[in-house]
Amino acid sequence: MGFRRPDREEKSLSMLVLAELPGKPEAEAKEIADCGVAGAIIDSAGLTSAALSRYIKNTNGIVAGLAFTVNKAGNGYKLISDELDFVVFNINLPVTAFEGKEIENVGKILRVEASIDSSLLRSIRSVYPGIDAVMIDMRVATLTMEGLMNCRRVADFSGLPVMALVNKSLSKAELTAIRESGVKVLVLPQDASVEEIKSLVDDIASLPRLENRMEKKAVALLPKLGMFPTPKEESGDDEDGEDGDDDDDE
Repeated sequence: MGFRRPDREEKSLSMLVLAELPGKPEAEAKEIADCGVAGAIIDSAGLTSAALSRYIKNTNGIVAGLAFTVNKAGNGYKLISDELDFVVFNINLPVTAFEGKEIENVGKILRVEASIDSSLLRSIRSVYPGIDAVMIDMRVATLTMEGLMNCRRVADFSGLPVMALVNKSLSKAELTAIRESGVKVLVLPQDASVEEIKSLVDDIASLPRLENRMEKKAVALLPKLGMFPTPKEESGDDEDGEDGDDDDDE
């Protein structure tokens, strides 16, 4: 699939940023492509093959993918072409959507619910047409530990790169938590402005480096079940003294 930063950007990021683009207007594609994103996901709704070609030309060399509308009956599937770098679809996609199309060189991103059953996650890498990454939705009002744990579960059980749909505005603490939960790519919604996208890219660039989990780290002192303070032994001098006195009396 090859998500990458544009060559003009030298500083590497610990997470990449993609932007969702509406099927129109096409003029937005070039402006967003120049704001530091690694790729764009184009909505297939109402999109023609000619419009898709114009879109891709306006993305200035960043990777470009096509997202099929959820539960779409098939109108957008004809747009799969060699011009695309990847396609995004959910688990309800008919397998016939790929029939007669050369898809070996096109990245396949499966959109799943973060709460998807673990057994299904384990099977993702073994199904046709071959899945390259999974995408989950983390656009919530408040990011919680449960959300992060579900994200980590998706990453661990699927064994694939995780992409996350996120809100336009995230604190650095939230960005760090999302990164540590296994997310490799953030996807911003269609209504994100160029300024918001640039701000997020800058915030990611300023995050502290990823911790090497193999490094020795300080361990917090916590109480352990079944552990009690060892009672202080009392001095036996007095008892010995008393016994000694008794012996002397005898």
